[in-house]
Amino acid sequence: MTITKNERRLAIGVGIALGVVFSSMLVRYAFQTKEQKMQDRAGNYNTLETAFDGLPFDPLPEEVRDKLKHGIVIHYDSNQSILSTSQRGFTRSWVIETVGSFRSERLFVLAEQTLEGNSSRISFYRASELYLKFHDPVNLDKFKLKLDQDRFRIIGKNSSSEEWILQIKKFSPRDILNTMAELMNEFPELSGIRPVNWAPPR
Repeated sequence: MTITKNERRLAIGVGIALGVVFSSMLVRYAFQTKEQKMQDRAGNYNTLETAFDGLPFDPLPEEVRDKLKHGIVIHYDSNQSILSTSQRGFTRSWVIETVGSFRSERLFVLAEQTLEGNSSRISFYRASELYLKFHDPVNLDKFKLKLDQDRFRIIGKNSSSEEWILQIKKFSPRDILNTMAELMNEFPELSGIRPVNWAPPR
């Protein structure tokens, strides 16, 4: 039995149509599966589980969700402000991984909410950086040699405040507070250390 030219064209057309339909169904399924995995991933805002160690975290305030739309919660701590150990009120802190100015840049932002009475204040900081201020004069090369290179690195200087920028590798809220206290105790040449404020892009 032979098939005619028209029948062959029809068979090829049907085959192509079926191929396109099945391909589009597979692509749609792949996207839905990927989206579901992203929603279920630890650290996602809705999972209420940190990505670093799987510990539970309190839901993020709307202001934080609005300013950091596509972040992953890495660390969470409550009642521990990085600004002061004696701060009044209740504090909740989230370290969130997000993208920076460039899509390839990973940015770690610490969002800190302070609740006192009926008021709430939210502050944002760069979680992986601290500003250092020295007593004058300072030999920066000697200071760098004394730093634990596995934990710290001087990455530049803020030209307006004249403070040096220190990159840190451990930056849970508790780690940041402990690092600030440790550096102030260990290095008498430091006159001050503070977290770096962060402002979301407009």
